[in-house]
Amino acid sequence: MDKICRNGVDKHRFFCYNRGMDIESLLTQTGLSEVQAKIYLYLIKHGQSTPTEIATGIDENRTTVYSAAEKLEKLGIITQKDRGKISAYIPNHPSALESIAEKRLRKVARQAKNLESNLPSLINYYNEHQSTPGATTFYGQEGIELIREKALAAKQTYYFIRSRYDETADKDSLERFKKARVNAKIESEDITPSEFTTNTNKDAQKWLLERTLLPPSEYDSPIEIDIFGDNVAFVNYAKNGMSTLIESPEIADAMRQVFLFAKKYIRKATNQSNLDQKDKN
Repeated sequence: MDKICRNGVDKHRFFCYNRGMDIESLLTQTGLSEVQAKIYLYLIKHGQSTPTEIATGIDENRTTVYSAAEKLEKLGIITQKDRGKISAYIPNHPSALESIAEKRLRKVARQAKNLESNLPSLINYYNEHQSTPGATTFYGQEGIELIREKALAAKQTYYFIRSRYDETADKDSLERFKKARVNAKIESEDITPSEFTTNTNKDAQKWLLERTLLPPSEYDSPIEIDIFGDNVAFVNYAKNGMSTLIESPEIADAMRQVFLFAKKYIRKATNQSNLDQKDKN
């Protein structure tokens, strides 16, 4: 394999090609700055050199060279030597670059993992502040809490069709929402599978909640449907709480009508009392 080394048009820029590879570019890809790469290549070619000699050789000011050389020394790429009363540097073996590349890869992997774990939060933040009226998707428990905050801000009756899969939800978060809703004097109505009715009417009254009981076999979807103000939310517990919020007065009004229609005929079909059955969510 042919290997050609030469100086370019700029006498201070050093190229060494192995099948067209620019060594200076290789060094910068490893993580070195352009000045650091120039210093290292200069030392390889010229051997032990003082910062002043390096600065002249690569056409950089001495302050820049001193700073870059200190960083290279900390990285273990060059070593400082005394040449009489003047400090000088020598290049270390290129294998030292491997550890830098490995550290950089580990850092990038950590950053990628951190981004992956926090991306849903960033998306939620973006959607919360940048989205226009329409459909917006939120992710995870944080997304559910954002929807609940919007429900509290609406200050209108909160309707929801409960999913039995909400047992996977954050119970503490749910309790905080219920208390905040009661403190804001926001009433709530739900349609829920009858297997979730162990609490008393007295408990229900405390939570300002009117419940319509539905035979469990009639609704086994993992989707909870929330209706409040001008909004309808679909919370998918099968997808770790991935939620879609639709902001539309017309759609919200239509869904309220469907909810009340369903409530009326569920109660009639199941011979439920005309008295409000109240229970906690």
